[in-house]
Amino acid sequence: MKGILYSRQKLQVVLSIILTFTSLTLFAQERVVKGNVTSEDQPLIGANVLIKGTSIGTLTDFDGNFTLTVPDDNTTLIFSYIGFLTEEVYVGTKSTINIGLKEDAEQLEEIVVVGYGTMKKSDLTGAVNKVQMEDIPQRPAANVEQLLQGQAAGLQIINSSGQPGSDVDVRLRGLNSFSVNSSPLLVVDGFPIGNAGNLKQINPNDIKSIEVLKDASSAAIYGSRGSNGVIMITTKKGTGGKMKIDVNSRVSVATPPSDYNVITNPAQFALIENEGRVNAGLQPFYVGETFQGTYYPSVSEIASGAWGTSTDWTDLVFRNALAQDHNVSASGGNENTKYYFSLGYLAQDGINIGDDYSRYNMRVSLDQKIYRNLTAGVNVIYNYTNRNANSTSGIGRSPVFPAYNEDGSYFFIGAQDFYHPMVWANDVLNNSHGQDFITNMYVNLKIMEGLELKTTMNVKSGNSITDQYEPIGKTWNGAEFVGYGSLSNYNDLDLLSETYFNYSKSINDKHRISAMAGWSAQRYTRKTSALTGRGFVNDNLANQDLNSAESSSVTNDYVSSLLLSGIGRLNYVYDDRFLITATMRADGSSKFGANNKWGYFPSVAVGWNLQNEAFLKNSEVVSQLKLRASWGQAGNQGLPAYRINERYGTGRYPTTNADGTFAVGFGPGAYSYTSDGVYKIWEGMSNQDLKWETTTTTNIGVDLGLFKSRVMLTAEVYHKYTNDLLREQRIAPSSGYDQIWVNDGDILNQGVELSLDLALVEKKDWDWSVKGMISHNRNEVVETGNDLEVEQYGGTVEKFRSFVTSTIKGQPIGVFYGYKTDGIIQTFEEGLEAGLTGSRARPGEIKYVDINGDGVVDEKDRTVIGDPNPTFIYSFSTRLRYKNVDLSVLFTGVKGNQVFNNTKFSGAAYLQRWTPDNPSNEYPSMNSSRAYEASDYWIEDGSYLRIQNINIGYNFNSENIKWMDRLRVYTSIDNPIVFSDFQYGYDPEVGGDGMHWGNYPMPTTYSLGLNVSFK
Repeated sequence: MKGILYSRQKLQVVLSIILTFTSLTLFAQERVVKGNVTSEDQPLIGANVLIKGTSIGTLTDFDGNFTLTVPDDNTTLIFSYIGFLTEEVYVGTKSTINIGLKEDAEQLEEIVVVGYGTMKKSDLTGAVNKVQMEDIPQRPAANVEQLLQGQAAGLQIINSSGQPGSDVDVRLRGLNSFSVNSSPLLVVDGFPIGNAGNLKQINPNDIKSIEVLKDASSAAIYGSRGSNGVIMITTKKGTGGKMKIDVNSRVSVATPPSDYNVITNPAQFALIENEGRVNAGLQPFYVGETFQGTYYPSVSEIASGAWGTSTDWTDLVFRNALAQDHNVSASGGNENTKYYFSLGYLAQDGINIGDDYSRYNMRVSLDQKIYRNLTAGVNVIYNYTNRNANSTSGIGRSPVFPAYNEDGSYFFIGAQDFYHPMVWANDVLNNSHGQDFITNMYVNLKIMEGLELKTTMNVKSGNSITDQYEPIGKTWNGAEFVGYGSLSNYNDLDLLSETYFNYSKSINDKHRISAMAGWSAQRYTRKTSALTGRGFVNDNLANQDLNSAESSSVTNDYVSSLLLSGIGRLNYVYDDRFLITATMRADGSSKFGANNKWGYFPSVAVGWNLQNEAFLKNSEVVSQLKLRASWGQAGNQGLPAYRINERYGTGRYPTTNADGTFAVGFGPGAYSYTSDGVYKIWEGMSNQDLKWETTTTTNIGVDLGLFKSRVMLTAEVYHKYTNDLLREQRIAPSSGYDQIWVNDGDILNQGVELSLDLALVEKKDWDWSVKGMISHNRNEVVETGNDLEVEQYGGTVEKFRSFVTSTIKGQPIGVFYGYKTDGIIQTFEEGLEAGLTGSRARPGEIKYVDINGDGVVDEKDRTVIGDPNPTFIYSFSTRLRYKNVDLSVLFTGVKGNQVFNNTKFSGAAYLQRWTPDNPSNEYPSMNSSRAYEASDYWIEDGSYLRIQNINIGYNFNSENIKWMDRLRVYTSIDNPIVFSDFQYGYDPEVGGDGMHWGNYPMPTTYSLGLNVSFK
């Protein structure tokens, strides 16, 4: 035994001598190697860099950089990262090694951007959708939000207008509030820049990735701004190496719809107009006589062809509209400096004449390594937009009369003809133009291994000018005021400073901890002013000399608010199986009183990676199975500033003097200018007790991957409850005010989301994938905050002299409210039996239902008649590649919502009107003076399935071209077909309130594009 021990001691001594000698030799030849590890231009954080054959190595930092001392030139480095293929690189004489790792299809591990950092998808505990930019079809879009249509479960993008540059409604898991904005927060490169709806400042070609944070665990880190969810946008940055240039160019033609709700036959139009006036007890127009200076031919004169004039207004006011979108970018750099530069130009003509939109974008991104542990960077975005807006089509105008006189001047139908479409397109000025600057600056200090400090300064500055002028006598304002012009200015400045620490540490390959803590301060200011002039000698200078107007007025406004915040997050991962995330944010807002300035928004989430358990680790079927659960709170401070203060203002109002002079009035409240020149007091009472609107969300999710992740299923179930709603409450005018801001009411949203990705074929020559998602959300007003059974939601509709959308306890927000109907009255006796009286009981009138059975149809019979909120929103897409040809098709749709179609009985529908010879039970008789009631007669099914985009491309083989990395040409069709039962309304996709007014038509757009990458 002693011999064996002695032999072991001798062996240990010998080995120690050998290792010592080897170490001294290595030390004599060792040197430092630096580099960067990326994947698809994004840094890989925490990638392993190991000297082959040893246990010596390091991890990459938050920018993907590493520094490692190697023994000699004859060294091989091994680069590895979970979800990516391992690479080996021979060092030789290299002092810098930059490498891009490729994804491992069998162990795909995405990096997801979350608030104030990134996270491996396998470590994610919240409900986050990552939108891959390569999955979004290349299609014409003026803003980023339009491209997100159908790309994330639970995210509803409502594109209700085909007008270039128009906003969209964005909802994530339903509506949260009565009065304040319910759109998700947009965060660009860590800078919260406002609510989603029209992100014109960011060129879609500059976007690297988009993450949609849906539950409170994900969004609570943004505290008071995250209650509606968060859309995080990460833009492209320089990756180092030789300069790479990308060119993307597209030319499009938008075509208007072919079917309009109009009567094009002039004889039919005249007949129906006469019938409507006769039934109203009025003198018919088209009888061959002159009225107010205009000769109206008789119906027989028109039908015989003797009149000879027939104007197709749709042909005059709509057109095939051209658009072009050109973008160029360059990126590159070296070990210490990385840059990215881009230019973009977009120009779109509207299908309505006189309507166009253009945008210029420029972006510069620079990242500089100042010292081995200190980096800094700047990102500057410049955006300029110009828009000429004309949404007055006039296609329902009488085809009996021409557009122009023989001398080329406009033909007006009488002295009160103020809606000549050619006047609004050519003579009315409605131009807005503006520019935005967004600057992000950061400094990142690596304090020690695993601990970094980052401080950022973000600045967003915007200004715009709106020019408007209505010429003398040609519009209502132009005739009433003898010319009407205005000049409006808008300026805002958003400053955000943030400083936070990021810490990460691994222990024994079993425990991983990461933490973030910091603070931020944000100051927002806005200034507006408007100068209005009335009464001009002529139209020569339009609104460029408002001082020459007979009378003028000036208004201006200033708003300032401050938000101070403390933030923190802790992540813990045990054995890649059990996950815990906890966040806390404290926000202090100047919009609230001293007792309620601060809001505290915590969240916690847990996850379980079952695929790493022993019973599934070697499964050939299940490649991923994660269970997730989260709870958290987020706030909303989206009310206007100064509502905690009593407001005292001044306003000009006309005197009784014959000279038309104005006087200045002083008093409590906010003043609003009306068309008659009178300033009225609306609101102003203070409320020092205003506090945060709070949304509490519980979310349960499961992520399932099958057959090496070729089948991926994600399911979410959520319960979202919002209380202490910020809203305006009406009060007795005897108080000197009529409204006050309060915290009242509760809203519940709960739903289910499913997403399914299928990689059906993955082969060398061809591949085929299918993706689909469906979301169900149920919205309910739990408490209204007052004793009213029904409260108005939205504005009053003049056509019905009442509101249409309402707030009712137990119902979704914005349900339609009015009368039930039962077809059309056929006899006078039928009308009387229904409880109707007078002219409402005549044959040909809409038959309203006596709901309460008291024998009289009155306001007591009004009830819920429809719901604009869809039961489901869904989308599915497919992508197919065969060799160099690729095809993608995107479908989007909604199901179960109703639309209040204000144009149902108009235009072409008049041809199906009730008459004694055609006793229709669908459309009433013609009556020019009928008083309509808000009723379910106007309700239509708003469900639709839309082929959103078809894209076909060809990728040229550029392997043998030294200077070209990629060349793709493609053609696409946007909005070619809509399947819907919706009648006479161009398109069933309307605004979030469900009201249809004959919206700006959605065109079908044909595009031809080119993508080129130079190396």
